[in-house]
Amino acid sequence: MQNNSGISSGVAGGSEPIFQVTGKMSTFGGPDDHRMSPSEGLALFEPVDLIDPRYSYLFLPAPPPGTSGLGRRLDPTKFYLACRWVYSQTPRDLLRNSLAAVVNPQNGRSVSARPVDWGPNPDTNRVADLSPGVAAALGLNTDDFVSVTIFRSVPPFVTGDNGHGSANPRAKPAIKQFIESPNQSSRNGAKIEMVVLHCTEASLQATLAEFKNGNPSGRQVSAHYVIDKNGDIYQMVRDSDRANHCRGANENSIGIEHVGQPDDALTDDQVKSSAALIAWLLEQYDIPAANVYGHAFTPGYNLPGGTSCPDKLFGPDHSQETVAAWVSRNVVTS
Repeated sequence: MQNNSGISSGVAGGSEPIFQVTGKMSTFGGPDDHRMSPSEGLALFEPVDLIDPRYSYLFLPAPPPGTSGLGRRLDPTKFYLACRWVYSQTPRDLLRNSLAAVVNPQNGRSVSARPVDWGPNPDTNRVADLSPGVAAALGLNTDDFVSVTIFRSVPPFVTGDNGHGSANPRAKPAIKQFIESPNQSSRNGAKIEMVVLHCTEASLQATLAEFKNGNPSGRQVSAHYVIDKNGDIYQMVRDSDRANHCRGANENSIGIEHVGQPDDALTDDQVKSSAALIAWLLEQYDIPAANVYGHAFTPGYNLPGGTSCPDKLFGPDHSQETVAAWVSRNVVTS
């Protein structure tokens, strides 16, 4: 399992801003925001979104007593925000499926947060309302200055034969579900040069839940892909973005988690899915097979004390030689 990389210093999305504003902020949302009426909704979300796995992480499991609106049901620990959007420039559907880079210009901290509402009222002279979780993570108090940017994003994956519109002759393996993690940021222009292999040391359900947890008091970890024991592949961070999976080496790598315990070997279904995904990634991003690493052996990895990951998934010996031998046996490259 990955170790916490801490608050990101990068920003979400690509390189072309489509929305940008700087000014004073405040906080909103959740059971304790009594400025919102008990029935107040959100401009960008509807009750049906409570059961959509792309968005359900934003909300508490049940409405606070005496409330019916989505505003008070927001989980204040999650990373969300509101700005005065101009829908002709940033349409509602685009905002729902974007992450904004939220930066404290005083200390340089930044996180990614999802737009959920329109606001604040112009009479407040503020440009953004942030979740209490975002404010805490960035060290912001009401009326401090904040910068919010949304970049033109890249689709999370393409299932067509050419994948991402490139010349890759391989089809990208089927993705069972895209479940977006809030624990991501920009690569800041870094080229994808490595693939890092992990063992979850936890169940699929526990892993997905942890990667969806953006609570700043938690570990704030993620990976691009999670492969279940039956071979199903889940994507949680777009390839174009930086996941928090290998401290010191996140900016130029893709992280793949494999569901298993420390003494487990990969199942046959995992071997097939992992090998196909790795082969596609190597071709897609022009990565040499020698640049597929086990977590503990990744160049740049720098967590004090190290890690036992990827454990015995790829062979009984905990070494990069074992991982490289597995790649050589199983990953067919052109």
